[in-house]
Amino acid sequence: MILLGINKQLDLQSLFTEIGRQVARAQGWMDQRRIVQFWFIVAFGTTALGGFLLFAIIRRDLFRRFMLAFSGLFFLLSFIVIRAAGFHHFDEMLGFRFFGARMNWVLELTGIYSIVIGEVGEILHLRR
Repeated sequence: MILLGINKQLDLQSLFTEIGRQVARAQGWMDQRRIVQFWFIVAFGTTALGGFLLFAIIRRDLFRRFMLAFSGLFFLLSFIVIRAAGFHHFDEMLGFRFFGARMNWVLELTGIYSIVIGEVGEILHLRR
């Protein structure tokens, strides 16, 4: 979560996107960038999902105890993968309205609030 907070403040994904654009232009493969973007997102998403599942399996006890918080983390990771894609049709999906709320907000805030509610529940449980 600390790394996600640092990324949120520094907007590192925009920096990496711009670096990628500059490299694509300099090396002459800007026209094929969609293929590179696609495989980058597949690799990033697979790595994130694999890491999440591996952690859930290895630390089963911790995962069960903080399931709501880890579900929130999964929502945030999903949001990050979609944002990292930078594809226009993904950006359009994030702008889609769901009961008046933008999908962007639904994904990000669901993750954040799930983590907060999970942790508040744990604090209340520990106080008993």
